[in-house]
Amino acid sequence: MTGSEESHPVAVGALFRPDPAFVDALRATASRLAGELDLPGPSLEGKLLRPTIARAAAPPHLHSDPAFLSGALAIQMVHEASILHDDILDDSSTRRNSPSAMARHGIARCLVEGDHLLTAAYRVAHATGSLAFLGRFTRAVERTVAGERAQHAARGRVLSEAEYQEITAAKSGELFGCAVALPRLLTSRGEDHTVASAFDLGVRLGRFYQMVDDFLDLCPRASLGKSPLQDYRQGKWTWPLAEAGLDGFELDDHALYERLFSRIQGGETPMRSAFRRLELEGGRLHDAWAREFGSDEIVPRLIESWIRAAESTLEVEESTSGSQDDGGTPSLSTRAASPSEGPSTPAAVEAVRRQAVELGGAGDWIRYFGRHSRSFRFSARLFPPEEGRLVSGIYAFCRFTDDLVDGSPDADPAELDARIDAWQALIREAYATGSTGISLLDEVMGETARRGVTSLYAEELVRGVAMDIRPQEYPDLEALRRYSYRVASVVGLWLTELFGRSDPWVLRRAEAMGQAMQMTNILRDVGEDLRRGRLYLPLDHLDRFGLTRRDLERAAAGEGDIPSGYGELVETLMRRAEEDYAAAAAAIPALPIFFQRPVAVAGQVYRGIHQEIRANAYDNLRRRAYTSLYRKVVLGGQGLWGLRVARRSYVPDRSVGVLFRDPAVS
Repeated sequence: MTGSEESHPVAVGALFRPDPAFVDALRATASRLAGELDLPGPSLEGKLLRPTIARAAAPPHLHSDPAFLSGALAIQMVHEASILHDDILDDSSTRRNSPSAMARHGIARCLVEGDHLLTAAYRVAHATGSLAFLGRFTRAVERTVAGERAQHAARGRVLSEAEYQEITAAKSGELFGCAVALPRLLTSRGEDHTVASAFDLGVRLGRFYQMVDDFLDLCPRASLGKSPLQDYRQGKWTWPLAEAGLDGFELDDHALYERLFSRIQGGETPMRSAFRRLELEGGRLHDAWAREFGSDEIVPRLIESWIRAAESTLEVEESTSGSQDDGGTPSLSTRAASPSEGPSTPAAVEAVRRQAVELGGAGDWIRYFGRHSRSFRFSARLFPPEEGRLVSGIYAFCRFTDDLVDGSPDADPAELDARIDAWQALIREAYATGSTGISLLDEVMGETARRGVTSLYAEELVRGVAMDIRPQEYPDLEALRRYSYRVASVVGLWLTELFGRSDPWVLRRAEAMGQAMQMTNILRDVGEDLRRGRLYLPLDHLDRFGLTRRDLERAAAGEGDIPSGYGELVETLMRRAEEDYAAAAAAIPALPIFFQRPVAVAGQVYRGIHQEIRANAYDNLRRRAYTSLYRKVVLGGQGLWGLRVARRSYVPDRSVGVLFRDPAVS
């Protein structure tokens, strides 16, 4: 680690203190219920964020209401129980810069105390007299535990953006959602759209709080009351790692620090780029709260304090690392872990800029990607003009990015590296300024920034395309799905967020659609890819069916029949893709109306390629399956009918059973 090791004094939430009178009222309620119900009392120390947020969402006449105070207390008790359990799971000896309860009393007592607080919280929630609150509260507790379980199960694994958002929405967002919805649950007859709106906003607030905490965990000088870099050392994937283009947990502390706080192309550190994302999301959240709760100042101040804590800590880290002054690329070589972040030359940037300028305006983009993607172009006709223009721009962006590598198959890999690096630098410039002089890039990335959507999706796509510069093999399906996430899923996630949907349940299924379509592409093009020296089929599946790469290469070259077992292999992978298509289809009714029909049609048309592969007796080694215009029309009609059926069964409330019940998106 470079520089001194002192903690920076500003931590998340440190600029905020709860209202003393409200804290006294909570303590009085806890004392009363402890006496009446023989319950353990929570400590009611610290920031008391969740009760305070509940108070901010409540009209003044509820602030002293016994039912309201009981509900806020129940939420806080669950939070305090989760802290005790977290210390055990994380083997943490400190909490808020003091010895943790586990360190003071041991695991056994800490576990029992946590369980007692958790079970007692249900009785306190029941004391509100509101069955509506008790139902929402019970689900929120279950989802909090499920989120913790999912995070623990995912240790050591790189998560997609949607997976990360789903886990944080559960483990951190649900209790915040319950807090914001508490006043409306007590004053309404049950669940209604106003309750759902408040709950969803609270979940967003909790997710944002977790994002700030994860950001600061990677800042060694942040004062979080726990060991810095703890999450990374424990193999917990957090969103800033994706911003830095990391692919695992192999770096030591020094190398990780260099990676996060040294400048990359575009002139800023990965953590500075991550901070800009925090600012965007904080601004969107601030506006959403103002629309929902009017003149309340508590939560806007909270959001501002979280952002300023991140900013001030970042400034200390960057000034200590010297990254503000050197103007260079990272001192740690990043080519192996992230091919898209090596040094590029001014000549490479200018060459790529000229090539991109030649794409012209919107009409040219439509024709450009239409030549390369007839299936999607067929479904894209269903978009309204303005939305269709944006979709066309994004798909042209994707096509151009892909052509930077695939358009020059004989180019030297170092030259392709330079092109990719140059394009990445231009993407960051367009996102930050919108004035690169490249019409496509300025419109697509400029609109992405204006709508408050992360640039990570575009940058992940570039990283995925860069993986093809030096063709690699994929040992198993998980490794292949990581590649597919980068080159396909991020496109669906990008569009979904651009069109106003950020629900983790919906995002996971947008991710599944990308996985499904990419698998279809892979299976359609096996022979073509082999002739270019590429194999995307997972090697463990080849082993499972007694196949080798050489077997496939011989068949693709016309040297013998299709190997025995190959059809079973292809069928197995098609069935996995069809699980993803089915999972994605369930979420299409959650998309904006104008977006539903094109997605439904595109998914069904792509899925129809599987039937063509079957009709070709699984010979995708020497034949390329394709769907005729007539078949596209038929398949499109099937997609629209499936959408109609999905709309009938669609249930907006998806707060239960998201993390573990859908095998295709688990």
